[in-house]
Amino acid sequence: MKKLLSILLVLVLGLGLTSAALAEKVVVIGQQLGNVVFLPAEEGAKDAGKELGIDVEWQSPLRAEAELQNEIVLSLIDRGDVNGIAISCTTGDALKDAIDAAIDSGIQVICYDVDSPNSKREYFVGTENYKVGYLAGEYMIKLYKDSGLEKVRVAQLEGIPGANDIEARKQGFADAIKGTNIEVVYSLPCNDNVDEAINGIEYYTAANADKIDAWYMAGGWPYSVDPSAMPETNAWKLADPNRKIVTIDIFAETTPAFFELGVLDVAIGQDFYQMGYQCVQTLHKLINGTAVEAEFNEDIGAKFVPTGGQIATWEDWKQVLGAE
Repeated sequence: MKKLLSILLVLVLGLGLTSAALAEKVVVIGQQLGNVVFLPAEEGAKDAGKELGIDVEWQSPLRAEAELQNEIVLSLIDRGDVNGIAISCTTGDALKDAIDAAIDSGIQVICYDVDSPNSKREYFVGTENYKVGYLAGEYMIKLYKDSGLEKVRVAQLEGIPGANDIEARKQGFADAIKGTNIEVVYSLPCNDNVDEAINGIEYYTAANADKIDAWYMAGGWPYSVDPSAMPETNAWKLADPNRKIVTIDIFAETTPAFFELGVLDVAIGQDFYQMGYQCVQTLHKLINGTAVEAEFNEDIGAKFVPTGGQIATWEDWKQVLGAE
């Protein structure tokens, strides 16, 4: 009897260890805790985890700083219970060593939203940022096609200086407007902070109302809040029909209000829910040795999982954003 009990105990313990070994743990890292951009990404990641029956953990630093993200990645390596990591990098090169260390330790790592192209990661989930920037430039050209202005002076909003996604969007925009009468005359970094973005835009617009004709927002931070937060910019826009604003990012709850007021001309949206959702789906496949349907994208330098988006203009925003 004792021998039988011993055998059963060994079997139970063995099954417990096997179950623990098979447990799948995925961690998705955003750039900053509470950042409105990443709320739908967190939702998408957790929804995918529920569908797949795996443990999905969301982590983000208090501030959008590479050093804090590095600390998170290194702590996940030390934990030893993480199978996969998806990270939106504040700045790609600053995260390279931590990403490589995680991969070398046996953890599957992919990037989403903002890439680390020089790291060992093989997959990027998100938007083709250069093409999005180029598209924004094409829309700006279209908006000024019949304006009669000799020169169109554009102020540009960017996020964290040197961040891979914003730099790609800036370059795409610059390439699109090259050789035209449109010129970027000022660039404002906001460090991915909504308050910094709004305060900077409001101050610069009020102080230079007659020195700029347009704003290109390489990220949509100021449009994640109510339009009442930007009275100076709104008044500047409405004072002259030749003043235009093109932004990247669409926020379902707030962007329509800007169109309704007539203070926004084009919004090019990204699907952050799908970024989170596809991150978990992709990591799950990699962890289990299942093929991932992703082709190598030469511009990105990685196997690319696109997550789509929307484009809303003054002419069609109600239809696109479901406001009619």
